[in-house]
Amino acid sequence: MKIFQGIPVSPGVSIGPLTIVDSAVRVRRRKVEPRQVEQELERLATAFPAAQQKLEANRDAVGRQLGKEYAQIFEAHLLILNDPKLRGKIETSIRDDLNSAERAVEKNFDQYAELLRGLQDATYAERANDIVDVKTRLLNELLKANQDSGAASERPAILVASNLTPSAASNLDPAKTLGIAAETGGLGSHTAIVATALQIPTVLGVGAFVAQATDGATAIIDGDSGRLILEPTDEMLRKYVAKRDALRREKELLTTNYASASAITKDDVTIEISGNIEFPYEASECRNYGAHGVGLYRTEFLYLSQNDGKLPDEETHFQAYKSVAEKMEGRPVVIRTFDLGADKLPEGLTFASAKEPNPFMGLRSIRLSLRNTEMFRVQLRAILRASVFGKIRVMFPLVSTITEFRQAKMIFRDVCEELAEENIPFDPDIPLGIMVETPATALMLELFVHEVDFFSIGTNDLLQYTMAVDRSNKDVNFLYEQECPPLIRLIKRVVDVAKMYGKPVSLCGQMGSSPANALLLLGLGLRSLSVAPGMILQMKKVCGNVTIKECEEIAQNAMFKETSSSMRVYLQSEFRRRFPETNEYDA
Repeated sequence: MKIFQGIPVSPGVSIGPLTIVDSAVRVRRRKVEPRQVEQELERLATAFPAAQQKLEANRDAVGRQLGKEYAQIFEAHLLILNDPKLRGKIETSIRDDLNSAERAVEKNFDQYAELLRGLQDATYAERANDIVDVKTRLLNELLKANQDSGAASERPAILVASNLTPSAASNLDPAKTLGIAAETGGLGSHTAIVATALQIPTVLGVGAFVAQATDGATAIIDGDSGRLILEPTDEMLRKYVAKRDALRREKELLTTNYASASAITKDDVTIEISGNIEFPYEASECRNYGAHGVGLYRTEFLYLSQNDGKLPDEETHFQAYKSVAEKMEGRPVVIRTFDLGADKLPEGLTFASAKEPNPFMGLRSIRLSLRNTEMFRVQLRAILRASVFGKIRVMFPLVSTITEFRQAKMIFRDVCEELAEENIPFDPDIPLGIMVETPATALMLELFVHEVDFFSIGTNDLLQYTMAVDRSNKDVNFLYEQECPPLIRLIKRVVDVAKMYGKPVSLCGQMGSSPANALLLLGLGLRSLSVAPGMILQMKKVCGNVTIKECEEIAQNAMFKETSSSMRVYLQSEFRRRFPETNEYDA
């Protein structure tokens, strides 16, 4: 048994076989049966000429564009690929050691590369890098051609990876994904957001562990504590089966007691609990859980799920938004315009530089929209067309200046006029809001209140920019803590200013999906929270068992906390004092 500690990003427990889904991490350590040897050799025989054809095509293209001297790089790669000794060793590894074709290629190429690196000569070290490049090309051909490589994912499994890209996360199949563990990533990553939305227990930022994982072995994901357990003992397995079953019983009880109930505190204050969604089908879940509405509809999935490198057209947008509006049956739906940046761009979409040195500080979100107005207009047209099917609101992300909001509003109004001229129906009174995600916006909110219809506090980015921390960087993610005192003060300021000017304000970041943090947020004055669909019932329960007065006392005491850890310990102790049954599920 091996136990790894990571960052808990999506709660719950999952138990099952694991599947390695990261091709950048050594391939699956799969042995084959003696009867499968010829099949593996045939796969190898097919992969070599396919890789050679692509290398030759690259060589010719580079030769035409840059000259023959640059094309020599690919000539060297072709020599490596066609090395008869290396290929013979790979075939022997399949025949004698019963390795899969992928494993045999990886093992022998790596040995070859390490041999050259060990010579301690710069020339040979460069040659070792060439060997790795050729290995990757050959593995790509094998993995693409391998009809068996997806077999493990045909049954539900825990997915483990070095890193899950935003595109991969957006294409997860929740029916086949029991849990997720990755070496990198953190609370604010796109993988965390998607996993939480899909209610998949997830642990990120685990550090190097995939090399120690065996495909098909039993694993446990504890999304509450952040633990990943490989090949657990029988005793550990029994503990986690009991915890998983207890959590299922708790969810059934919550559904029975709160699905049809409103979120009303013990002193009769109504709290609006809405859902954050990523995919249209999640709207049904929000409705079934009795959500006030959809407080945040992230639309990035429309771009990230594109596998052909093309942008989604207006009809694709329209059908997605119309579906959500209809499913919510008249309840408000806040659609956030695309919040894309270089950190999320799928391969093939080239409308912005994917090579930004610091993508979180670069061309992203509303900045990208205003730079690519045609793409922006396509989305706005679809939202407006869908507005006749429900109660839709539009929200612009990462607005840092009043000028940005005015520019976005001008484009929005221009699209309205365009639709009116075409006699296409739409709601002319759609409210326009912004995400409060930068300290600049929070500090200058008095400028925005006169022109913006509503605000939503996005704690994920607001925390990132407040603490100057890259939330996906494992070396500094210890600073990325939701209970951060400076963040709490900014939230308090935004709530106070919005209340002073009579503007609706909500909170839709991951901070709001924590039951313990809910006590603080209610005490700070928030009366509208948008959370992951799986947390709607839990948040209703919390609201129904506290008073605003006691929450305000908690918030007052919290304001004196100096560190995130002391804040978190205090909030959790206050929560457990009121909800002692939560300790029942600790394994």
